[in-house]
Amino acid sequence: MKIYKAYLLVAGFCLSLTAMAQEDDFGIWTSVGATKKITKDFGITGELEYRTRNDSKTTERWSGELSMNYKLAPYLKLEGGYVYIYYNHPSEFTSKGNYIPEYWSPRHRLYFGAAGSYKTNRWTFSLRERYQYTYRTSLTVPKYSDTSKTEQKSDEEISGKSTSILRSRLQVEYDIKGSPFKPFASCELFNLISDGMKNDKTRWTIGTDFALNKSNSIELYYRYQKQADDDEANGHILGIGYSIKF
Repeated sequence: MKIYKAYLLVAGFCLSLTAMAQEDDFGIWTSVGATKKITKDFGITGELEYRTRNDSKTTERWSGELSMNYKLAPYLKLEGGYVYIYYNHPSEFTSKGNYIPEYWSPRHRLYFGAAGSYKTNRWTFSLRERYQYTYRTSLTVPKYSDTSKTEQKSDEEISGKSTSILRSRLQVEYDIKGSPFKPFASCELFNLISDGMKNDKTRWTIGTDFALNKSNSIELYYRYQKQADDDEANGHILGIGYSIKF
């Protein structure tokens, strides 16, 4: 019972931050994923994800992901994947004071990495290092003299852009004996490789996996992002994900 009380106390504290930090945004992330084991050590995963921002009033992005993983050893796993992101860019003003409404921007993302883990008693500690390359495609979007959109200007040219990031995540999990719950906590750093490893974003996450049965599970988590990049809003996130294994 002590572990349940500790988990609920920390989760309640994190949720209370949403009400206290008015300057931060709030969003909801949802996902559905499926994993298929091809061999004992090799598997593939597909996932669809939907995110919101602006106190969950606005769609932030849709994405689809296909990834592979290979277990080199009981304590070491390799991974790689592709993500297609359809991002809803917020409205903005140009340097000349013209207004650009919200627009949708496609992004292509490739990543690969490795994760090492260490188990002791019912605790599992893991460190994941991931290289991530993202390309934002070029496009043209409507532009107006002001927010009333009565006078349209020449379309704005949005140039293509690429970013390379190293993601480092440290995570701890606890396997509660005889329980379908597996609580976890993690901290992840996003460092821009192209800018001298400058910190681009930091994520703190606390949550739990809930096993419905051997093949189906649900993940629930609270996440706080600081110094968020162009793809995501800064602030508080509540997430839920469903996954199935074949």
